Amino acid sequence: MSTQHPRNDECRRPEDSPAAWFVVLERARQTHDFELAATAQRELERLGVKVSFRPAAATRSQGVDRE
Repeated sequence: MSTQHPRNDECRRPEDSPAAWFVVLERARQTHDFELAATAQRELERLGVKVSFRPAAATRSQGVDRE
């Protein structure tokens, strides 16, 4: 009888998922929940992810093509 061990990514805790925290950050920004956005950004930094925002006009002025 063989015992199967869960894969490493199945053992991850949700609070250690950068993708989950990024979703929380984006939703908090959309709903103007700045306290939750700050918490999400701190959690992302804890996980080694640095998120910065630029105004949309700055993106267009740098020649980014959008379809």
